[in-house]
Amino acid sequence: MSTPRVWTPGDTIAAPLELYTCVVEPEWVDYNNHMTEAAYLTAFGWGSDALFTYIGDNDAYRAAGHSFYTAETHIVYERECYGGDPLKVDTLVLDVDHKRLHLHHTMYHGTTGTRLSTTEQMLVHVDMNLGKACEILPDVKRALDAIFDVHRHAPRPDDVGRVMKIRRK
Repeated sequence: MSTPRVWTPGDTIAAPLELYTCVVEPEWVDYNNHMTEAAYLTAFGWGSDALFTYIGDNDAYRAAGHSFYTAETHIVYERECYGGDPLKVDTLVLDVDHKRLHLHHTMYHGTTGTRLSTTEQMLVHVDMNLGKACEILPDVKRALDAIFDVHRHAPRPDDVGRVMKIRRK
Protein backbone atom coordinates (compact mmCIF):
# COMPACT_ATOMS: atom_id res chain seq x y z
CA MET A 1 0.00 0.00 0.00
CA SER A 2 1.24 3.48 -0.82
CA THR A 3 2.01 6.17 1.74
CA PRO A 4 -0.86 8.66 1.95
CA ARG A 5 -0.19 12.23 0.92
CA VAL A 6 -2.04 15.25 2.27
CA TRP A 7 -3.03 18.24 0.13
CA THR A 8 -1.77 21.65 1.16
CA PRO A 9 -2.66 24.96 -0.53
CA GLY A 10 -0.38 25.69 -3.44
CA ASP A 11 0.33 22.02 -4.22
CA THR A 12 0.64 21.05 -7.86
CA ILE A 13 -2.33 18.79 -8.51
CA ALA A 14 -2.05 15.95 -11.00
CA ALA A 15 -4.96 15.04 -13.26
CA PRO A 16 -5.66 12.29 -12.51
CA LEU A 17 -4.38 11.91 -8.96
CA GLU A 18 -2.12 8.90 -8.44
CA LEU A 19 -2.69 8.21 -4.75
CA TYR A 20 -3.08 4.46 -4.34
CA THR A 21 -1.14 1.32 -5.25
CA CYS A 22 -1.42 -2.19 -3.87
CA VAL A 23 -0.96 -5.86 -4.70
CA VAL A 24 -3.81 -8.32 -5.29
CA GLU A 25 -4.00 -10.04 -1.90
CA PRO A 26 -4.46 -13.84 -1.63
CA GLU A 27 -7.90 -13.36 -0.02
CA TRP A 28 -8.96 -11.26 -3.05
CA VAL A 29 -8.79 -14.16 -5.51
CA ASP A 30 -11.23 -16.93 -6.37
CA TYR A 31 -10.73 -20.59 -7.24
CA ASN A 32 -9.39 -19.54 -10.69
CA ASN A 33 -6.80 -17.25 -9.08
CA HIS A 34 -8.67 -14.26 -10.59
CA MET A 35 -9.45 -11.21 -8.51
CA THR A 36 -13.09 -11.45 -7.40
CA GLU A 37 -15.79 -8.90 -8.25
CA ALA A 38 -15.92 -7.75 -4.64
CA ALA A 39 -12.14 -7.29 -4.53
CA TYR A 40 -12.27 -4.76 -7.36
CA LEU A 41 -14.63 -2.69 -5.22
CA THR A 42 -12.35 -3.21 -2.22
CA ALA A 43 -9.36 -1.85 -4.15
CA PHE A 44 -11.43 1.08 -5.42
CA GLY A 45 -12.60 1.71 -1.85
CA TRP A 46 -9.00 1.91 -0.68
CA GLY A 47 -8.41 4.33 -3.57
CA SER A 48 -11.25 6.49 -2.23
CA ASP A 49 -9.72 6.31 1.24
CA ALA A 50 -6.42 7.57 -0.21
CA LEU A 51 -8.33 10.51 -1.70
CA PHE A 52 -10.03 11.14 1.65
CA THR A 53 -6.65 11.24 3.39
CA TYR A 54 -5.36 13.60 0.70
CA ILE A 55 -8.23 16.07 1.20
CA GLY A 56 -8.12 15.98 5.01
CA ASP A 57 -10.96 13.54 5.70
CA ASN A 58 -8.88 11.69 8.28
CA ASP A 59 -9.48 9.95 11.63
CA ALA A 60 -9.97 13.29 13.42
CA TYR A 61 -12.47 14.46 10.81
CA ARG A 62 -14.50 11.26 11.21
CA ALA A 63 -14.19 11.31 15.01
CA ALA A 64 -15.80 14.77 14.85
CA GLY A 65 -18.77 13.10 13.15
CA HIS A 66 -18.22 13.78 9.43
CA SER A 67 -17.59 11.44 6.55
CA PHE A 68 -18.42 10.66 2.93
CA TYR A 69 -20.87 7.85 2.24
CA THR A 70 -21.13 6.20 -1.15
CA ALA A 71 -24.57 6.69 -2.67
CA GLU A 72 -24.01 4.97 -6.02
CA THR A 73 -21.28 2.94 -7.72
CA HIS A 74 -20.89 1.69 -11.29
CA ILE A 75 -18.01 -0.73 -11.95
CA VAL A 76 -16.80 -1.76 -15.39
CA TYR A 77 -14.67 -4.91 -15.43
CA GLU A 78 -12.40 -4.89 -18.48
CA ARG A 79 -9.52 -7.28 -17.79
CA GLU A 80 -8.70 -10.00 -15.32
CA CYS A 81 -5.93 -9.72 -12.80
CA TYR A 82 -4.42 -12.37 -10.60
CA GLY A 83 -3.11 -13.00 -7.13
CA GLY A 84 0.09 -11.04 -6.52
CA ASP A 85 -0.44 -8.61 -9.41
CA PRO A 86 0.51 -5.00 -8.63
CA LEU A 87 -2.33 -2.48 -9.04
CA LYS A 88 -2.45 1.29 -9.45
CA VAL A 89 -5.66 3.27 -8.95
CA ASP A 90 -5.91 6.76 -10.46
CA THR A 91 -8.60 9.18 -9.29
CA LEU A 92 -10.38 11.98 -11.12
CA VAL A 93 -12.77 14.35 -9.34
CA LEU A 94 -15.58 14.81 -11.88
CA ASP A 95 -17.59 17.30 -9.83
CA VAL A 96 -18.17 18.57 -6.31
CA ASP A 97 -20.81 20.76 -4.71
CA HIS A 98 -21.56 21.67 -1.11
CA LYS A 99 -22.69 18.11 -0.17
CA ARG A 100 -21.73 15.74 -3.00
CA LEU A 101 -18.59 14.36 -4.58
CA HIS A 102 -18.64 12.71 -8.03
CA LEU A 103 -15.47 10.76 -8.78
CA HIS A 104 -13.99 8.25 -11.18
CA HIS A 105 -11.27 5.69 -10.47
CA THR A 106 -9.29 3.80 -13.09
CA MET A 107 -7.43 0.63 -12.10
CA TYR A 108 -4.29 -0.32 -14.00
CA HIS A 109 -1.93 -3.25 -13.81
CA GLY A 110 1.04 -1.79 -11.93
CA THR A 111 3.66 -3.32 -14.21
CA THR A 112 2.13 -3.45 -17.71
CA GLY A 113 -0.06 -0.35 -17.40
CA THR A 114 -3.03 -2.27 -18.84
CA ARG A 115 -6.38 -0.75 -17.87
CA LEU A 116 -8.25 -3.34 -15.82
CA SER A 117 -11.37 -1.68 -14.50
CA THR A 118 -13.10 1.63 -13.82
CA THR A 119 -15.64 2.85 -11.33
CA GLU A 120 -17.77 5.95 -11.20
CA GLN A 121 -19.11 6.93 -7.80
CA MET A 122 -21.38 9.51 -6.23
CA LEU A 123 -20.67 10.22 -2.58
CA VAL A 124 -22.62 12.29 -0.09
CA HIS A 125 -21.07 14.16 2.82
CA VAL A 126 -22.77 13.11 6.06
CA ASP A 127 -23.08 14.31 9.63
CA MET A 128 -22.84 10.89 11.25
CA ASN A 129 -24.29 12.16 14.54
CA LEU A 130 -27.48 13.33 12.80
CA GLY A 131 -27.50 10.56 10.20
CA LYS A 132 -28.11 12.93 7.31
CA ALA A 133 -26.35 14.78 4.52
CA CYS A 134 -24.60 18.02 5.44
CA GLU A 135 -22.22 20.54 3.92
CA ILE A 136 -18.61 19.51 3.41
CA LEU A 137 -16.49 21.24 6.05
CA PRO A 138 -14.42 24.21 4.80
CA ASP A 139 -10.89 22.73 4.84
CA VAL A 140 -11.95 19.57 3.01
CA LYS A 141 -14.12 21.58 0.60
CA ARG A 142 -11.17 23.87 -0.15
CA ALA A 143 -9.04 20.84 -1.05
CA LEU A 144 -11.78 19.34 -3.24
CA ASP A 145 -12.35 22.67 -5.00
CA ALA A 146 -8.63 22.97 -5.74
CA ILE A 147 -8.56 19.45 -7.18
CA PHE A 148 -11.72 20.02 -9.21
CA ASP A 149 -10.33 23.29 -10.61
CA VAL A 150 -7.62 21.16 -12.24
CA HIS A 151 -9.63 18.01 -12.97
CA ARG A 152 -12.50 19.84 -14.72
CA HIS A 153 -10.09 20.43 -17.63
CA ALA A 154 -8.90 16.82 -17.85
CA PRO A 155 -10.31 14.55 -20.55
CA ARG A 156 -13.54 12.98 -19.31
CA PRO A 157 -13.36 9.17 -19.14
CA ASP A 158 -15.45 7.56 -21.87
CA ASP A 159 -17.49 5.49 -19.42
CA VAL A 160 -18.74 8.38 -17.25
CA GLY A 161 -22.52 8.40 -17.12
CA ARG A 162 -22.70 4.96 -18.68
CA VAL A 163 -26.16 3.42 -18.62
CA MET A 164 -26.57 -0.29 -18.08
CA LYS A 165 -29.10 -1.90 -20.41
CA ILE A 166 -29.40 -4.51 -23.12
CA ARG A 167 -29.12 -2.79 -26.47
CA ARG A 168 -31.42 -4.40 -29.03
CA LYS A 169 -30.43 -4.45 -32.69
